[in-house]
Amino acid sequence: MEDLVRYRAMESLCRQSAVFHPLESWRLLAEAEMWHHKALEEIATRSIECNRAPPTRALAQSASLPHARDGSRLLAG
Repeated sequence: MEDLVRYRAMESLCRQSAVFHPLESWRLLAEAEMWHHKALEEIATRSIECNRAPPTRALAQSASLPHARDGSRLLAG
């Protein structure tokens, strides 16, 4: 999470600097875009990691269900 905050801060700083340094704005805006993409990559990575492992609470609930203990399945009918 710290990386994401840092990427967003750097993106913002570059965009603000571009306003005050018009001759360098093309470079600063390109750098801001780079930080923006790094932030998006970080979000995507976190999303994949979070979706990969089931929540602990869901595991505890499924283990407490009667059909989960005896190995039988509920039949839809």
